Amino acid sequence: MQPTFLPWLGYFSLIENTDMFVFLDHVQFEARSWQQRNRIIVNKSVGWLTIPVSLPYGRSTRIDQALINTEHFSGSKICKTITQAYRGKKGFDFLTNNIFKIFLNPPKNISDFNINLINEIVKALRIETPVILSSEMNVTGKKGDLLLDICKNLNATTYVSTAGSAVYLDSYSGFANSSINVEYQKFDHPIYPQGEFEFISHLSVIDAICNIGLKATEEIVKMRNGSK
Repeated sequence: MQPTFLPWLGYFSLIENTDMFVFLDHVQFEARSWQQRNRIIVNKSVGWLTIPVSLPYGRSTRIDQALINTEHFSGSKICKTITQAYRGKKGFDFLTNNIFKIFLNPPKNISDFNINLINEIVKALRIETPVILSSEMNVTGKKGDLLLDICKNLNATTYVSTAGSAVYLDSYSGFANSSINVEYQKFDHPIYPQGEFEFISHLSVIDAICNIGLKATEEIVKMRNGSK
């Protein structure tokens, strides 16, 4: 999976339910994607948190080359927005003690920034799956060929993908011609207490952490419904 910004619960379920998780960080950066933004609830409605990014190589810039635009980025402003949204909630202290420090002292690269945030949450949810960066692997190809090469490099027997990738993976013959099986993640998004309004799903994981706490969030992520 690409290292996305404060991803949703299903992202962490995917990490938990695999034996090795690969951050696909050396493919093309997609502007205005989950790589640089995500949703939370602010003032009883959905709001966006967005990280401004500079692309030194234009549209061909890879995720691991994309830079946080320091001219427009304000970690303290984002922390203030999150505080406004979740102060006083059950798991808010985790953000102030563990997440805000990354916003206030971010690395230069958006990939490192996202991975640091993800790893901090992975540790808090007691997920023990080892992770690796695709940029540190000797792999080649694009799309299906790249995924297959990553799996071969790791001697994988099964590739677990998000359900959305079935659109092109089902028509890709590379895995079918190899000894590597393909499984698709099946994550049933839970409904949890979220406040005084109708539940909104598929928000950033920090919404669940703040509203129900780390322990309950861990239980959701570790439910054995990771693939089908």
